[in-house]
Amino acid sequence: MRRRNIATTLVFTLIVLALAALAQGASLADSVLSTRVEAFRAGADVLLTVTLDIQEEWYTYADKPGGLGKPTRLTGFTADESPLAEFYPVGISKQDSFDPKVTVNTYKSGTRLFALIPAATAASFPVRMELDLLLCHPTKCVPARRTLSLPAPASGIAGLPDATAQPWWTEYAALKRPVAKEPVAPPAVTSPEDKAPEVWDFTPRYLRPGLEVAGLLSAVLMGLVAGLILNVMPCVLPVVSLKLSALLNAAAEDEAERVRRFREHNAFFVLGVLAFFLFLALVLGGTGQAWGALFQKQWLVLAVAGVVLALALSLFGLFHLPVIDLKFGTRSASPRTQAFFTGCLTTLLATPCSGPFLGGVLSWALIQGPVIIAAVFVAIGLGMSLPYLLLIARPGLSRFLPRSGPWIEYVEKGVAFFLVGTAFYLAAIALGGDALRYLAPLWGLLFGGWIWLRTRMARPVAAWTFRLAAVVLFAALLAWTAPTTVAPTDWERFDPATFSERLGKEKLFLDFTADWCPTCKALEATVLTPVNVARWRDQYGVTFVKVDLTERDVEGEALLRALGSASIPTAALFSPGPESSSPLVLRDLFTASQLETILKSWD
Repeated sequence: MRRRNIATTLVFTLIVLALAALAQGASLADSVLSTRVEAFRAGADVLLTVTLDIQEEWYTYADKPGGLGKPTRLTGFTADESPLAEFYPVGISKQDSFDPKVTVNTYKSGTRLFALIPAATAASFPVRMELDLLLCHPTKCVPARRTLSLPAPASGIAGLPDATAQPWWTEYAALKRPVAKEPVAPPAVTSPEDKAPEVWDFTPRYLRPGLEVAGLLSAVLMGLVAGLILNVMPCVLPVVSLKLSALLNAAAEDEAERVRRFREHNAFFVLGVLAFFLFLALVLGGTGQAWGALFQKQWLVLAVAGVVLALALSLFGLFHLPVIDLKFGTRSASPRTQAFFTGCLTTLLATPCSGPFLGGVLSWALIQGPVIIAAVFVAIGLGMSLPYLLLIARPGLSRFLPRSGPWIEYVEKGVAFFLVGTAFYLAAIALGGDALRYLAPLWGLLFGGWIWLRTRMARPVAAWTFRLAAVVLFAALLAWTAPTTVAPTDWERFDPATFSERLGKEKLFLDFTADWCPTCKALEATVLTPVNVARWRDQYGVTFVKVDLTERDVEGEALLRALGSASIPTAALFSPGPESSSPLVLRDLFTASQLETILKSWD
């Protein structure tokens, strides 16, 4: 009953957080922002102004926000559905409150946005407008949306005040014509992270618009589904193995004790998952970094590799770990602590992964206030924990776990070798260079040596069958990692200046990837293969550009945010011509047939 109460409390906490976020977001936005709509006569036209009255210390991002932030957007239509022409003032440049290394453009209180009704008549009214922006304070951000309307002027258009007589007319007139800018010497750059990123301004379209987040409710629901899918993503598989080994370890208990330990382990595993998701919400929300960006830190990747390797070696019986030790038959001094930190490790290894739904959820959530970010991340954590919450509620499912026997030793060693491979993979990412060339054959040598020793007492036919298989595996790893002549690639490296010059002139395909992103590597192995890329380049005239985020790249991350994304893998297709400002974005996973269909539509 106590475990069931824990599960109920977790679900109730999510609901309370969601309701609190909704109430806080709506009430804060109403108290922080008020708007005034006024109409003026400008010759035969009518000029509308929308004045933003914002509380002190708050600001909103300009229509061209810079490296971070959501652009302010004003869209409007006349009574006959003719769109209004919008004009935005130049924002005030400042260091972003959430990432001082990035310069952003902002609007403060008193800023006027302009909308023009050309050749206005009485039939143009009433006018309706939608204002969409992100209100920010040094400690939080709150999204705001206003529906504005303006009825027909009572005295007619001729009775409106003259726009040219207003003190802001000069500012508006300057927005309607290009202004020559004096060349400015670039500031001194001390490191790649100190460089101000290029200002990108796109209106992205999405391959699956129905999966885009429209508000908190859809973010929570899609977060639950995305978290559930994370359980089967490649990043989580090593710790799923840890989880399996811990549950199998309970098989030696009598039935009542087995059920109790089973439920307790799951309860504290779930708490570990949720605790780490809240930690991620704090870190990513405070720094503005993308999902998985923690793995851009070499020291962190090496630390995780060390932890995973230590877990693997403990399964070989080399030593006993004080917190997490999953050898069969080992009694942990604190099983609750062990389960909790196993959940934390599961979530840490999930951060380089992305899957269906997750990209859209994260992109929306990470520009919201702290309460909303926390609510969405708890939803993802609950989705990831759903199988284990089910086991807490229905402990009878534990009867489907296998009973102990001699075969368990082989499962234990299989998990251990899986973890050694994971540790070597992470170390190779952190060390770079030729590290994988040596670590992969070393893994094969260790595995082959263990097979050789374990088959000494087996029948000759079985022994030599396993030994030959191990030799073949070792040879395959040597061949896979052997140095080869570097073949020319059809991919070009991302360069902001070159990209800006080509934008609108060529068909461009941008792929955001990283060595620490297994989902990205899966796409490269199945969809963006050298054969496919070469064929599509020649057949459709597409330039393929790779944006590598293995290490921190301020320009690449700014471009990723401008495309409405905060996780990888993400890809974007830019058509030539005016449509280049509205690229098609492919989040997370997509297929070769989907991509080819899009490329065909360009012809």
